[in-house]
Amino acid sequence: MPAQLTLRDSTEIQGDILAGFKKDNMSLLLLQFGDVTAARSWLEVLVPQIATTRQVAEFNARFSEARRNSMGDDPQHLKATWLGLALTHPGLQFFTGKEKIFDSVPGGSTVEAFVQGASDRALALGDTDDSDPKGWLFGYDHSRVVHAVLTIACDTEDDLRNELARQREAASRAGAVVVFQQDGTTLPGNSAGKEHFGFKDGVSEPGVRGFEEEDPARPGYVLGHPGTRLISADKFVVDATGDGKRPAGVPPWMRNGSFQVLRRLHQDVPGWWAQVGIELKRLKAAKAVDDQTTQEWLAARLVGRWPSGASVANCPMKPAGKPEPEPDNDITFKDDPDGLVTPLFSHLRKTNPRDGLVDGGELVDEKFMDERRIIRRGIPYGRPFNPTQGEGGGADDPRGLVFVCYQADLVRQFEFIQADWVNDPDFPHDRPHRPGPDPMVSGQLTDVNDGQVSFESRNAAGERQTTTLGFRPFVRTEGAVYAFNPSLSTLRGLAQGRLESGGSVTPVPDPQARPVDAVVPQPGHPGRYLAFQGGRAVPLSSSVGGGDATLALEGSGGRPLSFWDDLHDIKRVDAAWPVPGRQEVGGESGHWLFFTGDDGRQRYRYVLVDGQEPVRVRADGNRARPLSQWSSFDAAPDPVIHVDAVLPIPDKQPGGDGRYYYWMFHTTPAGQRYRIISLQAGGYRDRRETDDSGLGMWPSLAGVEHVDAVQTVPGRQPGNAQNWYWVFHKGGYRVISVADGSAHTDAVVQRDRPLPG
Repeated sequence: MPAQLTLRDSTEIQGDILAGFKKDNMSLLLLQFGDVTAARSWLEVLVPQIATTRQVAEFNARFSEARRNSMGDDPQHLKATWLGLALTHPGLQFFTGKEKIFDSVPGGSTVEAFVQGASDRALALGDTDDSDPKGWLFGYDHSRVVHAVLTIACDTEDDLRNELARQREAASRAGAVVVFQQDGTTLPGNSAGKEHFGFKDGVSEPGVRGFEEEDPARPGYVLGHPGTRLISADKFVVDATGDGKRPAGVPPWMRNGSFQVLRRLHQDVPGWWAQVGIELKRLKAAKAVDDQTTQEWLAARLVGRWPSGASVANCPMKPAGKPEPEPDNDITFKDDPDGLVTPLFSHLRKTNPRDGLVDGGELVDEKFMDERRIIRRGIPYGRPFNPTQGEGGGADDPRGLVFVCYQADLVRQFEFIQADWVNDPDFPHDRPHRPGPDPMVSGQLTDVNDGQVSFESRNAAGERQTTTLGFRPFVRTEGAVYAFNPSLSTLRGLAQGRLESGGSVTPVPDPQARPVDAVVPQPGHPGRYLAFQGGRAVPLSSSVGGGDATLALEGSGGRPLSFWDDLHDIKRVDAAWPVPGRQEVGGESGHWLFFTGDDGRQRYRYVLVDGQEPVRVRADGNRARPLSQWSSFDAAPDPVIHVDAVLPIPDKQPGGDGRYYYWMFHTTPAGQRYRIISLQAGGYRDRRETDDSGLGMWPSLAGVEHVDAVQTVPGRQPGNAQNWYWVFHKGGYRVISVADGSAHTDAVVQRDRPLPG
């Protein structure tokens, strides 16, 4: 992965925003809380479970690679459950206990839209008549205020059912009321990836600079995705680039968060297709199309794409008797300014005019459109329309789209697209015939221009011809919420009721605390250790019992490494690896100590630690060895140049083959990674068992950017179904569990704590 794609490793930005959960089954729980103390406790437990960008991006990359290797089939062995959390303005007020959470609310700003909420913005968005908020299922009734939107996304229905039950139970224990539960499911069979009208969805998502790789042959576009423009991450995540530029009124604590729009859009499938048939007859009567023109042809013009996702711009006529044309995104409208191929009123051009927008007789730079882009994460709900299917397939059964999008500015992005493009019959402007509103999704078809659109064509003589078509809305809004997906740091602060002025959230643990680089147990003294910090070794003690496992540093700074003759040339210990078969033998334990020399290269040395007071550390041979001695440190894809920490795999000490297995964490140019390494007892011949993977594969390490050290919790390993470990990072520690068995399922047992002493 190129080093400049730093956003892929973010543990602050929630995972659905840039990476996308991309699951076939999803539920959104709209929650209202009553007791603030219980709610904050609920949030504190939830935060470590929330998926980060790093976790989701790592999984998606693995999934895509496995899919390619299996010739397009979904890998059944790769599954994940993702959680995301957004808070409404009333929700932020509730968790902070403050009426005023913004220093200012500038008129016309995204902050104003967020504070007012979706229902108060309904008129401008076209949510009138059948879409009026008074008829919504959620988002309007002030007695059922929504505080939080919890997104649960899974690969299978069973996984979703189980996780949903778990999250509903947790919310119930916190005294929360489920205001509404919105479910979504990918449509079955050949309809997978399509919405209920039958068209491929999500083809035109923008690329994000710093998250996706740039095409060196076509700067400004995503490598491997022709036509997908790279856009600044600041358009989707508040101040993602860290340059301090935020929309008006947006405070610093919103950095690395994103505004979320949630809309339930009901689709009348038979009504929409019947309307397409009626308007097709009108076109045939006007001789604007020939008698062989199909409903699918006209429907494709309304959407801008064929059902397969292929653009009308690149494939004006569907090839007869050939496979469905492939989805494409390398589209230009520059040569079709009047909409003779792709109508100006088509959904594709109304939501993103690309390079074909003419204003004042001049083409508008596509960068203007980039400023309006949103990231969509929608999913269908309800069963497909099929009257022969039985229950759930009829015309009156609920079905539609769960519309979710992310942006850094509600007004300049989502609301602009909806009000200024989709609903405006005069957009594009300065046309001899009004293009009309978007006939697919506009909510104001009956109020604006009587739902009329101008269909431009050429007659048999090649002359321009305009035919007026009339549409009624067959998509209606049944609920909407404006929310905000905070960063993980901000959520941790909110769990303590803190959202401090200026946006600083009290960090946990203190980032100024000195990190623990390595930990070595003291033989014969369970619960006592040497903690290496910089150039010193400090006594460390533990207290384990009652479901708790705490640590504390002892003394006043410990001893410098030069206290031990055999360590006098080591300025800092980077990691300690317990040597298999050499633990607590004759009152001593053997370890490989990894350290960095003056030349910047890491080496290792075999040492013996005893249980005397003071602890003695002596080298066996006192010879530093290069990392090249380890054959398992080869490229996978990067060679190991810096060992950070080692975690013994609990039920493989040794395994059935007599070898000892470890998770080894190491630093690479792309961030910290881990691989599995095994050692043969006796001769210590090592072998790499897996390639490198990112920390995102460990749910228990959510929020951890770098594992500094790992140590087994005494009494919790080996021989337990759940084995506990202290994980040191950022000057503090957390307790995680790793289950026995092939999956080695991991989880957080205790949240991050500072290391006292």
